[in-house]
Amino acid sequence: MKKKLIFSAALVLSLGLAACGEEKAKEEPQKEETQTPVSADKKEDTEKADEKEESDGVGETTESELGKMTVLYKDKELNMAVNNGPVNATLDKIQLATMEPSESYKESFGGQDKVTIVTIEASAENTVDDTTNYYLNQAKLVTDTGQQVDSDIWFSDDIGGEFLGKVKKNGNIIWILKHDEAVKKVTLHISGASNANFDRLGEDLKVEIPLDK
Repeated sequence: MKKKLIFSAALVLSLGLAACGEEKAKEEPQKEETQTPVSADKKEDTEKADEKEESDGVGETTESELGKMTVLYKDKELNMAVNNGPVNATLDKIQLATMEPSESYKESFGGQDKVTIVTIEASAENTVDDTTNYYLNQAKLVTDTGQQVDSDIWFSDDIGGEFLGKVKKNGNIIWILKHDEAVKKVTLHISGASNANFDRLGEDLKVEIPLDK
């Protein structure tokens, strides 16, 4: 049951970040085929339509075996560098959503009827042959509303920890909060990288991410 829940959660909580990017990629070639000049008014309308397309998914509700999820905020172009020591890392995308767990899975969410979930899609690459430890996937998250939580290692992908040489990792990091739709900023506290002997190679990071709604 635990393995099934982990798979379901990873799929449901990360789909919103991936799906919109794929949809956009499919639609972009169609825009390139249009060569007809447009007036200023039509151009403005097109720009507004593009802006709406970029925000697609926000407010959308999806239901699955895990429960009902509603997207509150999404930034598919976060692209925030969190390099540390010899590791080049980036927080690529972020999503804030509410989840109403189904009865079958409510216990896995602390028995809560509704939770708020932060998902960050990230990537990390060790640039040296030596072993480097960088626990990006264990970052602590603090909200501007006073919550502090550890990342959920069961639901998150393995994109941190031990890098045995020039290894690349990417995936989603997930934090489960008590229900709170008033969050407007999150701050990540990431421990600095270290070598195989756990000697420090980088400083601890404090990364603020505003959620501009």
